[in-house]
Amino acid sequence: MTGSASGSAPVRVGIFGTSWWADAMYLPALDAHPGATVVSVCGRNQERAAEFGARWNIDHVTTSAEELLAQDVDAVIVATSNDSHHELAMAALAAGKPVLCEKPLALTVDEAAEMADAAATASVATLVPFTYRYMPTNQYLKRLIDDGFLGRPHHLNMRYFTGFARDEGYSWRFDRDLAGSGVLGDLGSHWLHVARWLFGEVTAIGAITETFYERPNRPDGSDYERTEDSAQMTVRFESGAYGTLQVSAVCWEGGAFNQTHHYDLHGSDGTLYTFNDWEATQEVRGLVAGASGPAEVMAIPDDIWGDLRRDTVHNTYRDVFRSGGAMIGEFIDAIIEGRTCEPDFAEGVRVQRLLELADKSAQQDGRLLPVVWA
Repeated sequence: MTGSASGSAPVRVGIFGTSWWADAMYLPALDAHPGATVVSVCGRNQERAAEFGARWNIDHVTTSAEELLAQDVDAVIVATSNDSHHELAMAALAAGKPVLCEKPLALTVDEAAEMADAAATASVATLVPFTYRYMPTNQYLKRLIDDGFLGRPHHLNMRYFTGFARDEGYSWRFDRDLAGSGVLGDLGSHWLHVARWLFGEVTAIGAITETFYERPNRPDGSDYERTEDSAQMTVRFESGAYGTLQVSAVCWEGGAFNQTHHYDLHGSDGTLYTFNDWEATQEVRGLVAGASGPAEVMAIPDDIWGDLRRDTVHNTYRDVFRSGGAMIGEFIDAIIEGRTCEPDFAEGVRVQRLLELADKSAQQDGRLLPVVWA
């Protein structure tokens, strides 16, 4: 792994998790950062962890969380299934380590709040990787909204369509004991974070959910509570605006990634749309109130693009988090500079509270529930 370009000692990172996501997201980004080096990896399976360590030239490989934390590590990444987030993050925070922990932050809001409190006590940087906020289309949307393009926000409609739930095999992502929820936590956490980031605080939330595909028992034959594979949330914002947030993993969208993102945002002064097909199209379109349509494509500014590739969405995504240094890079930079970064564990708690209320609402036929913020 690379070291610090400045000659100072790099941030020594320990990573929990050896999944395809850790392999595709975290290790390439850490490898590209001149101020980071991965010194230890912990997985549940020794053979898999050893293969992972060999692939990334990581010297220390273990199946013991205690053993990883006993190494000379400066920061920890928790990239494991949701049921282990709380235990692993709390152990790292008790040792005074900055923590990046996958979303959703925990299985319950109480667990998430305990993690945020421990982080505050330890006074260390934390980060929850809500990846989509970093993409150029969303960065441009945020700028346009902050600059007043919409005027007073009226409502937004966000749709996340993908198809991984069409595989009817067992997946921990639909096992409540391991995941806490289904697509609400997996996809809905992204949308709730982005919606709050764009339109402000949420004061009420409701949801309807469905499970369209039947799944077998666990590989060991045991039964479990299946979670939703499709959901639609309604949110009321503090401003009076409202939103509908649809997340579904049972769609057939075609293309290499079988995934599309759609936003419609309306306000007193204008309208904005975004579309991302995860192949070649990632665009923002806008229309000023009073102008005749259709909405025109608005070129994303070069300062947002930077050196990111624009040929395919997947290449843009790769560059955002690797050469662009977003998210993982910002976490490492915050540790080096002795500061905090966002979105932190406090934001993870807010999203967790909304997820818990959405799940509760779905069990009450979608009734809109007030959000009480402590």
